[in-house]
Amino acid sequence: MTLSRSSRSTVHITNTAMSNLPRLLQLCSQALPVGAYAYSQGLESAIHQKTVVDAQTAREWISGIFNHGISELDLPALFLAYDACGRADLVTLNELNEYLAASRESRELLLEDVEMGRSLYRLLSTLDVDVIDIPQPSFVVQFAIAGCRWGIPASDLATGLSFSWFENQVAVATKSIPLGQSDAQKALSKLIELINERVLMAQQIAEALGSPGEWQFGQSMPALAIMSSQHEVLEARMYRS
Repeated sequence: MTLSRSSRSTVHITNTAMSNLPRLLQLCSQALPVGAYAYSQGLESAIHQKTVVDAQTAREWISGIFNHGISELDLPALFLAYDACGRADLVTLNELNEYLAASRESRELLLEDVEMGRSLYRLLSTLDVDVIDIPQPSFVVQFAIAGCRWGIPASDLATGLSFSWFENQVAVATKSIPLGQSDAQKALSKLIELINERVLMAQQIAEALGSPGEWQFGQSMPALAIMSSQHEVLEARMYRS
């Protein structure tokens, strides 16, 4: 059978995308040694305070953090960092790193971002990736640099980061509420339906932003800040945040 020109083009595009898929999966894997499994991003505290008690309330909490936090701060930052890395714009990368640090609303959330960023930086160095040395590196920025170096499209990278974050949050809920595996997968299935729309929105936010001095994206999340701060003084806990 001979493929038409349009079919050959489709196959070429698909093969190009598939060639980047293993690297994307590597970055998003729970086995990636950056310590993501050690953090709950305030969810453990929400469970301790009985704000989250079952699959339904877990899904509401996780989707709220994603919709109003991750997708309005971290994902636009990923698109900005990806673009800056492609242009070798070190000034913007450093400004972005500082903006993210200033946007973390508790000591634990900031330490989580920085520790995971440092871990990913060290890992990428051992994998011979052309890394960029940034003081107190944000995980999101390092994730974007890795994706840029490996030629993973920015939208795919944002989708992968979103899925990885959801999977980790559901894992926390599974262990801490606890949830059964079936209920956990049902919750994850509902949550990932949010990804496509939010990734597109994040890309639009990033494209509409001006120079670093004009950036205004992300928003305050008082409930997350309170839960994360309370978690710092919990005597018994499984997670670092």
